[in-house]
Amino acid sequence: MQALGSVNSNIKFHCRVGKWQNERYDADFFQDHSHIDVPVSEGFIVLVYADSAGNPTVGCGHLVLPGGNLQVGQTITVERAREFLKKDLRRMDGALNAKIHVPLYQREYDALVSVIFNSGPGQAADELARIVNQGDYENVPDSIKDFRCGTRLRPRRRSEARIFAEGVYDATH
Repeated sequence: MQALGSVNSNIKFHCRVGKWQNERYDADFFQDHSHIDVPVSEGFIVLVYADSAGNPTVGCGHLVLPGGNLQVGQTITVERAREFLKKDLRRMDGALNAKIHVPLYQREYDALVSVIFNSGPGQAADELARIVNQGDYENVPDSIKDFRCGTRLRPRRRSEARIFAEGVYDATH
């Protein structure tokens, strides 16, 4: 077991939108983001669009905050999308390192980063930290499966739970 570290900044991120089907994630199905009518470059959505909750989003799931000087319909460069992703990952990394006080394997850490990347580094990370800090590692995957999980997120949460428990990053089998 290792102590918390940080997100590996040498990792090349390939953001793909996929389709969950029968508990399987087909990451290549929408590799070109053809399910939405927005420009895509190097795997990043470069047009600010309204996500399923109506929030302005761009890049690799970056939530555009008020004061971000971006409006739905504007485009950004791939470099700016990469910077948003790096900044977002640093926020998640910081939240985990500040809130988790038990040792984690890399796979467990990665699963938690994914959960809070989707749920947010604030209250969601606090909730998740309370669960994980109990040190009951065997039951954390079950908690992840139900964590802030509507029907649409169930396949993602199952995949994150599997990463935490088994280190299986490939959600296609």
